[in-house]
Amino acid sequence: MGGEGTVWGTLIGAMIMAVLRNGLNLLSVSSEMQTVAIGIVIILAVYVDVLRHKAAARVKV
Repeated sequence: MGGEGTVWGTLIGAMIMAVLRNGLNLLSVSSEMQTVAIGIVIILAVYVDVLRHKAAARVKV
């Protein structure tokens, strides 16, 4: 697996991360907690992608 992605998907992902980080800054969240929040978002995104690929594989069978 790997190697999948689009320029638009990358740009949207980067924008989501920037908006999240900016929002956390505006809320005066510590930098450590910002890192934790960004990490959780990345882990959730990977988990959703895995579930999406499993569902697509089930449909093909």
